[in-house]
Amino acid sequence: MNILGETDKKDPKEMTNAEMMLDSIGCTSNVIYIDKQKKKIYVANAGDSRCVLGKNGKAEEMSIDHKPDCQIEIDRITKAGSVITEGRVDGNLNLTRSLGDLKYKHRTHLTAEE
Repeated sequence: MNILGETDKKDPKEMTNAEMMLDSIGCTSNVIYIDKQKKKIYVANAGDSRCVLGKNGKAEEMSIDHKPDCQIEIDRITKAGSVITEGRVDGNLNLTRSLGDLKYKHRTHLTAEE
């Protein structure tokens, strides 16, 4: 499903400029769940939105940025058919995961997890 809610996938080569612009919009995210009964904190993130916990007056990192200088991300991006150029995915994005940015996700040979 694209940003307009349409379920049919178009070949990026057949998309209008307006459709490509909408498929170029993305954002980063943090989700934090606090389970008071189990006394646990669960953190998930996409992109370079960082979660930090203040503990005893010090900042403790709770998430890892998804940036194109991390070898795991470089391997994943390369496998997907993109390249890292000057620290950016396909010379454009300066992060390796996001919500949206659909034009980078038209890879029919990969699963959603890949």
